[in-house]
Amino acid sequence: MEQPTRTLDTERLRIIIVAVLRCIFVFFNNLYCIPVYFAWILFLQPIKCISVELYWRLEGLLFRWLLSMVALWSYSAEYYIQELGDDVWDLIDERTLVLFNHQSTADVPLIMHAFNSRANLTNNIMWIMDHVFKFTNFGIVSWVHGDFFIKGGKVHRDASLSTLGSHLRDFYLPRERRWLVLFPEGGFLKNRKPSSQRFARKNNLPILENVALPRVGALKVILDNVASLHHQDGDDKIKYLLDVTIAYPGGRPLDLQTIFGAWRPTCNTIFHYRRWNIEEIPRSEENLTTWLYDRYEEKEKILQDYYDSGSFPMDVVTPHLTQHQPAQPPRQLPGDTLIHDHLEFIVRHGFFIMSTLMWFKIYYWIYSSLVLQIW
Repeated sequence: MEQPTRTLDTERLRIIIVAVLRCIFVFFNNLYCIPVYFAWILFLQPIKCISVELYWRLEGLLFRWLLSMVALWSYSAEYYIQELGDDVWDLIDERTLVLFNHQSTADVPLIMHAFNSRANLTNNIMWIMDHVFKFTNFGIVSWVHGDFFIKGGKVHRDASLSTLGSHLRDFYLPRERRWLVLFPEGGFLKNRKPSSQRFARKNNLPILENVALPRVGALKVILDNVASLHHQDGDDKIKYLLDVTIAYPGGRPLDLQTIFGAWRPTCNTIFHYRRWNIEEIPRSEENLTTWLYDRYEEKEKILQDYYDSGSFPMDVVTPHLTQHQPAQPPRQLPGDTLIHDHLEFIVRHGFFIMSTLMWFKIYYWIYSSLVLQIW
């Protein structure tokens, strides 16, 4: 029995060492990337006077490169993403609303992981997220990028939704953002499930275990302010809606600490996509609520089937009304695991490291030339 015990202790030691080294890397990764982003943003400010469009294109490029750092954390830990469902990648350049179920702190890094694999996507996204995220290191970056932080609770809900409508008109449309990301549940599943189930019992709705009942307020504001009436309209508004189901193996979500430390075994998280043309989405609050609840009841069944069988159900269809049935069903994704370009990661890390050294020298020169002269 001594040999197996020694092997187990060695494996535990290896996991601890790897976790410590990875956490140190993530810490320094933030340290040499985020300040550089702000340094370049400050340097680019005069471009606004010449071309606002050019400024936001350059900011979007910096934002995309910064998000690729986050994508690397999960990818290097071998927490991969497998894509199933409707093929949605012909919509990268289209105004599109994207809905995700929200299970844990790993959701956003994994979404960045998925989106980073496509060119010119992460730089053209606006995120709608909980206001608490604004006070994190990356939340400040998101604020500069123009993302929106929504306040929950009855006290702030109406004012926050009104501000969201103005923000979409003033930022989402003028800045040429393409995809708009929303988490309709309004928080992590573990936090939202108790109140969701109480509401369901009170209103004779299904009791959901794997998702929470979604909130329709933000979705209604988006449709009323920045959505087209038909996907073939000539205006530059939202033309499509994507519903994405995030499914963790065994119903055990990853979290941010696990991504940092990589102490759980490698796994594939499934992203299942369904797409609708915007005219298929009801506009009245009552019908929209029913439509959204139906989607989350479907998610509940899909996830439960996956957790029970260990195999993701392959017969999931996107329900369209009879009058909106597409002439040809969308092409289905083959279930590939996402692969990233390692050279891109190396080049972007090189850019941030060299920029850190350059800006350090510039600020040190300013300090030594001006501050020391004064003192």
